[in-house]
Amino acid sequence: MKQIIIHTFTREEIETLDFSRFEALYGHWPQLWAVELKEKFDSLVFLVDGYNDHPDEIYVIPEIRAYFQELHRKWPWWAFFLCNEQASMAVTYLCLVDCVDSFKRQGDPSCAASFDPQPLLQILLHDFGRMNYLWSIAGMSEEANDRRSDEILKLFTGGITHD
Repeated sequence: MKQIIIHTFTREEIETLDFSRFEALYGHWPQLWAVELKEKFDSLVFLVDGYNDHPDEIYVIPEIRAYFQELHRKWPWWAFFLCNEQASMAVTYLCLVDCVDSFKRQGDPSCAASFDPQPLLQILLHDFGRMNYLWSIAGMSEEANDRRSDEILKLFTGGITHD
């Protein structure tokens, strides 16, 4: 059974750009081998606490965006480890694009993001290189790697994938 690990970043960590707790818990993950590494694939969910009453979506709040941009610079392994369920990966990656807007219709609990996909696709393609590296160490199949890449691209391209 797949294990999901939920990591919650606190408002204090975000405002002070404190990565120490995250690094202590997950910093070693990219150095794992074979079965241990494979078990960590698609298992990590990022949550943010302390902004529950904030009217904006996570990916448009400047301090959260700055935090995730720096985290991605320090730990660019997201494409392998982040769980690709319930928009967790999409929301986290949206923090990395320079310009993103959030739209919500009155009475509708869901929200839509508007952004230029090209810069995000460049980030993803860069991250796919790291994902492929970990994929090979974990001994995972090329077919599964292609499926994962397509799933991630579909989050941001409306279903258009690569061949």
